[in-house]
Amino acid sequence: MFDDLDEELVTRAGSADPGVRRVAMMDLAEEVGPAATALLIAGMRDSDDTVREAAAKGLDEHEGIEAAEALAGALDDPSPSVRAAVADALADRKEPAIGPALIERCAHHDPFVRAAALRALRDLALPAAGAAARAALGDASDDVRLQAVGVLGYLRDPEHLTVLASLAGDPSAAVRRAVMSALVRSGAAVATLSAGLDDADWQVREEASASLGKSGAVEASGQLIAALQDPAWQVRIKAAGALGKLGIVAAVPALGATLDSEISNLRKEVASALGEIGNASALPYLESAAADPDPDVRKIVRWAIGKCAA
Repeated sequence: MFDDLDEELVTRAGSADPGVRRVAMMDLAEEVGPAATALLIAGMRDSDDTVREAAAKGLDEHEGIEAAEALAGALDDPSPSVRAAVADALADRKEPAIGPALIERCAHHDPFVRAAALRALRDLALPAAGAAARAALGDASDDVRLQAVGVLGYLRDPEHLTVLASLAGDPSAAVRRAVMSALVRSGAAVATLSAGLDDADWQVREEASASLGKSGAVEASGQLIAALQDPAWQVRIKAAGALGKLGIVAAVPALGATLDSEISNLRKEVASALGEIGNASALPYLESAAADPDPDVRKIVRWAIGKCAA
């Protein structure tokens, strides 16, 4: 069975010394073929935590449903470090065939396993995962709800996205932020995204601003203009970018007034937004910024002047 592997490596994989076995698992990650995969799968059953962790990381480099199933079966390993390595490896995989095993684990008694299974399901975008993710929206674990939002966001099903709006008031800021990101794909979520601009957490407001710009929500321009005064400069940057994407001419005075900010990244974003809007009313503001101390800002200002003067 192991004829395609170096005999010395096979011997080390079965050594009585766990340190030797661990290094063998690391070396097997660099090998290809079913024999190497089989030894790594066997390593997932090792009595030593460090060997199982190395085997999980090694299986991350091996494709195939056998490797994926071995990882999914180890999500409830007694070692936290092994579970973390398994969760990371599963999140990297793109094998739809593992979907049923992951969906089953969405109902596991351990919240870590539920969250890890949902995290691994996200990029697979399997419609069959929608029901499990929706059920997880009411989970007591913040991380489980967070990962469930990610699954539903990737599925892009309007019905699922409508349900996500109910989590805009979730007690976890991370969950609320994920909701703001997911709802960029929902044309019916402008009211929820606009409300996100008033969230107590600046990262939620930042994500809401970005999503409003990406969603083409011109009806939220008033709230985005107001967000140019947000206490967090990160929010002001995203609001400026959104206004530029939306091409809101009425935002030119508010954007222009922001060109004197002490934050160079904000000045760059504002200049870029004014260029995207491309209205001659922005020229006085841009010309006053032509001597900005930051060369990157000056470069964008010159580009924006050309756009607005055209």
